[in-house]
Amino acid sequence: MCGITGIVTKNRDDIGALLVMCSRKLTYRGYDSVGVAAVKDGVVDLRKDVGTIDEVDKMLGLSKMRGDRGIAQLRWATYGAPTKVNAQPHFGCTPDFYGAHNGNIHNYAEYRQELIETGHIVRSENDGELCVHAVDKYYEETGDMFEAVRLSTRDLKGAFAFSVGRADEEKIYAVKMGSSLVAGVAKDATIVSSDLPSILPLTNNVVYLRDREMVELTAERVRVFRIEDGKELDREPEISNVDPHAAEKGGYHHFMLKEINEQPKVAQDVMGVLEGSRSEDWLKMIEDSGRKFLVACGSSYNAGIVGTYYFNRLAGTPLVPVIGGQFIPMYGKSLADDSLCILVSQSGETKDIMNVLNLVKETGKGKTLGVVNVIGSTLMFGADAYIPMACGYEVSVPATKTYFSQTIIFAYLAARLGERNGTIDPSEAKEFIRSLAEDLPRLTQQTIDRTGILTKSLAQTLIDVKDLYCLGYGFTDGVAREGALKIKEICYNHCEGMYSSEFKHGPLSIVTDNYPVIFVTTREDSWMVINHINEVRARHGRTIVVGEYEESLSHYVDREGDFLTIPESDILLNPLLDVIPLQMLSYYLSVDLGINPDLPRNLSKTLTVD
Repeated sequence: MCGITGIVTKNRDDIGALLVMCSRKLTYRGYDSVGVAAVKDGVVDLRKDVGTIDEVDKMLGLSKMRGDRGIAQLRWATYGAPTKVNAQPHFGCTPDFYGAHNGNIHNYAEYRQELIETGHIVRSENDGELCVHAVDKYYEETGDMFEAVRLSTRDLKGAFAFSVGRADEEKIYAVKMGSSLVAGVAKDATIVSSDLPSILPLTNNVVYLRDREMVELTAERVRVFRIEDGKELDREPEISNVDPHAAEKGGYHHFMLKEINEQPKVAQDVMGVLEGSRSEDWLKMIEDSGRKFLVACGSSYNAGIVGTYYFNRLAGTPLVPVIGGQFIPMYGKSLADDSLCILVSQSGETKDIMNVLNLVKETGKGKTLGVVNVIGSTLMFGADAYIPMACGYEVSVPATKTYFSQTIIFAYLAARLGERNGTIDPSEAKEFIRSLAEDLPRLTQQTIDRTGILTKSLAQTLIDVKDLYCLGYGFTDGVAREGALKIKEICYNHCEGMYSSEFKHGPLSIVTDNYPVIFVTTREDSWMVINHINEVRARHGRTIVVGEYEESLSHYVDREGDFLTIPESDILLNPLLDVIPLQMLSYYLSVDLGINPDLPRNLSKTLTVD
């Protein structure tokens, strides 16, 4: 959460316009408050307030601020309420120092008190301010800005990145200490930011940073140093081939709808990666390991549940799905030398996942295989090996195409492992992999086309519904959980996702006349799901079905529009396609309720806090 952008320009004074333009690409990281610190002729102009970047720009004229360098920040509130005083950037004790951060300072309370007791003027309840004061403190001791920034990291505990400057220096510094940070070099400017999309409007010459590194930005160059000893590192810019317009809506009303519609291409792209030479290394890591854990959060965890079914069905291999935050108390002491943790994170910065990565590193127990979308992220650099999701940037806060890519990755790996260990016939494995590569993109597009109008109509019948269930069985367990999560996070309605056979063990009591329950099924499990449907219908509940069309299922819906059918396909593709109608249903219901699905309240795209 939170996004920072720092820019130093050459022969320009439109720093406000540049910072606003680039920071708009970080809107998904925070929209509680926004601020800009612009430096002109050795004087810092700091403007900030509560609201989105466009709202605050309109109020305070951020894009009209003059200067040749500066820092902007978009905040997602953790430490301190979303207020003007807690908005970033912050000053140090005097306006000579200015800066902003991304992440959390874990020793916030004690360090804040220490600073106050030693005479520092701390104005807010926001932990980002402490980063600026830490630099201020060491500058008083050393008189050297570079050393002050480097030494400040000794005082600050947590996972964070920050950017800081001094009014009388034509430089900006930034450090990466567990949160994402990337830099870029343009013709007449340099830039550092929390994420690549905000750099691409200026340049595609990118400098990727690793943890415990810092950068010094001047108008001409980006220099990278190791924080531990201040040694300069040889880090040349790389050309990024990411489309600079990837974060634009492309004619769709919302990023979420755009990203749902990108899933046919995602299927093509990720299969291209999986069929490459690196897959042998990933498969060998899995084969050589003993106990295997799949560690993820949110949508990635739901994809992981689907993945465990593929690994069992196709490879005869047990894969233990674990919620990121639960891993250490549940399994931390169980790690062995041959353990494997498959760590899944769209951003590659999810704090709960980073905790597990750090545990494996610290104990030396086992190895880590990252599944990550953001190239240059902490997980990408920290894992023993990583699999790219190949999704491009996913801007909308609710995950769609990254969840889809993850399930494809797990399906592919399971099929290849099953082929190698003899669990399934080689011809069966090859046919399924062929269907993933050739049939799935086409069937995904057909599903989008087929269910678009149907889900839009169905959503209108659910506008007044504030409570419902989404149930899956077997392969569709994780799919149902994901559908329920989408409705919760962007419609603000309670929708519980669970295993359908568990519904009779308690939650069935909630069903009354017309109470809606969504059932997600595959062709091979529909005979069992019909039993569970009957339990709801016997209590006069409303049943909605997602799956391939079957005559036997059609008798269990009262309205034609309550059966969202996917195209006929290989039975193993069913769970991949079943999620699409649920994504679209949640999208249209969100829009009908007047909610922006891209920016659901209280949520952030990248969660870098415990």
